[in-house]
Amino acid sequence: MPAAFSAALALLLAGCASSANLPPVYHPPRPPSAKAVKEGVTKAAAEIKLTGGLETSAVRHSDHGPGSYFVCLRQRGPSAGGRTAYSVFFDDDSYKGIQSSVISDACEAEPWVPFN
Repeated sequence: MPAAFSAALALLLAGCASSANLPPVYHPPRPPSAKAVKEGVTKAAAEIKLTGGLETSAVRHSDHGPGSYFVCLRQRGPSAGGRTAYSVFFDDDSYKGIQSSVISDACEAEPWVPFN
C-alpha cells in the first residue's frame, strides 16, 4: 500500500510540473544597431567628459569587458598619439559601459571615422 501511495503521489506531482518553470532559452547577444551605437557613444562621451569632435571605429565582438560588442572612441584632433582611446560596450542595443581601451582591443590599429 505505501508503494502504491508513493507512486500515485509522484504521478500527481509530475502532473503539476509546467513548462513555465523552464529557464528561458539563451539567445547570444547581437551587435548593436547604428542608433544604439550613436546613443551609447553619446552617453559614454558625456560620462567621461569628452568634448568637441569625436571619432569611432566599427563595431567589433569582444571576449572581455562588460558587453559582447564594442566600438573604440577617442577625441578628434591633430595628434593621434596623445589622445586616449576608450572602448564603449554593448549587448544587443543596450549600452553596458565605457573603459579605457586595453591592448587586446587594438583600437590604435582601427580605421577611425568622425562621429556625428
